[in-house]
Amino acid sequence: MNRTLAALLILAACAACSSSGVAPEEELTQEGRTLVRYEGAELQALVSYRWADAHLGDEWLVLVAWLSGGRSATTVIDRNAIQVRGPDSTRYPLPSQQAFREAYPEILSSLRSVDLSYPPGRGFAGDRRPCGRWFLAAPFEGFAYDTVDVSPFHVCSGLLVFLVPGGVQPGPWTLEIDLPESKVRVPFVLGEGAGD
Repeated sequence: MNRTLAALLILAACAACSSSGVAPEEELTQEGRTLVRYEGAELQALVSYRWADAHLGDEWLVLVAWLSGGRSATTVIDRNAIQVRGPDSTRYPLPSQQAFREAYPEILSSLRSVDLSYPPGRGFAGDRRPCGRWFLAAPFEGFAYDTVDVSPFHVCSGLLVFLVPGGVQPGPWTLEIDLPESKVRVPFVLGEGAGD
């Protein structure tokens, strides 16, 4: 009888982990109205969707992300492994650097209001130095990189910009980052209220 009860409890716990979409070694925390923290073995991330939430209907969805290494060694993030999934399950990839620079004049005034200062909230544990690499770079602002290496000793930050033909709609969205050994999923909901 005790073995059967223990087996049922283990099965129930496993079913709960698999149905939530978050692996047992991962943790998601809503830190503010428009700020989500993700912690996993390969990556720690803070993602602000404040700008996107205030600009529903725009053709560009803009997130601010602070990325740092997880509990493992250095993790390489490839720009082609980053996308967002919209409320209708359509996936929108991170644009190429060339496409971003071509669209930059169109979105310049909007991007000036995005705050890229040190991570908000609790930030990251320990002393982490800023890294100088990111996936997108404005004209005359430096280089864009196809890969960014994150470690537990650095924090890399910048804009993640996605073209959403037809405009950004309210509802559940998910930032998706496919890493070498895991799939990071950071859900957020647009249109639920004002910013932080």
